[in-house]
Amino acid sequence: MNKMNNIEVSHLHSILKKIIEEKVSRVNRRKEVLPIDQLTKKINDLEYSHRNFKNAIIRKPHRISLIAECKKATPTKGVIKENYDVVSIVKDYYESGSVDAISILTEEKYFFGDIYHLVLARQVVPLPLLRKDFIIDEYQIYESLYFCADAILLISTILSLSQLKQFYNIAKSLSLEVIFEVHTKEDLNKVLECEPEIIGINNRNLTNFIVDIYTVEKLIKFIPKGIVVVAESGISSNNDIKYFTNLGVDAVLVGTYFMSSSDIKQAVKTLVGV
Repeated sequence: MNKMNNIEVSHLHSILKKIIEEKVSRVNRRKEVLPIDQLTKKINDLEYSHRNFKNAIIRKPHRISLIAECKKATPTKGVIKENYDVVSIVKDYYESGSVDAISILTEEKYFFGDIYHLVLARQVVPLPLLRKDFIIDEYQIYESLYFCADAILLISTILSLSQLKQFYNIAKSLSLEVIFEVHTKEDLNKVLECEPEIIGINNRNLTNFIVDIYTVEKLIKFIPKGIVVVAESGISSNNDIKYFTNLGVDAVLVGTYFMSSSDIKQAVKTLVGV
């Protein structure tokens, strides 16, 4: 079985496999530039004020919460936001009055992201920030904190149970919150062993990048009460919001719909129905 940094890749689709290969290579280069012992030393010197991500995205009395995402491109669609200005985008999200937290895509090669975008966002809005990336090494967890994330994403499809537990423990020790992302019942069973507080159900199958909007409906019934549930991918209308509201999810994560719009504030209002 082919392994990279203990990441099992034999079952992965070629696009996802390329993303992981690129990520492993990039993380290894970063470690050479700034070794983890030096990184942790820098973290100890941080004046850091954590913004509670879970509290922000728990379902509100009269509506579900909204996590709005910043991403310039995707592996399947290419560039979706030509004039990509993170500062302007997060300001629009915040000023819309309907966004509860922000997700920042930081993967460099296929999503055209940058981890420094977290810092830029942190400087201009008070909303909690999720670092959205393919985390395959504990080093990325420490750098997430250093670059001002409040929460990180752990993707069950690409990590073993032992890795999920290890990374979760590291994140908690740093006061970083975690969304465990699942797409299948197998993913979910694995994640539930970690005693998660937040689970994101991705309607997109990362092994072929096909979206099935009904994935959430299939899996949410297996998630114990008390765990915050986020619906991810394929959300593009107020009817979708109503659908997921009726399913009982706490929040939706929306990116492509907003990034494809020329007026982000209006797109937010249209989506949430205000």
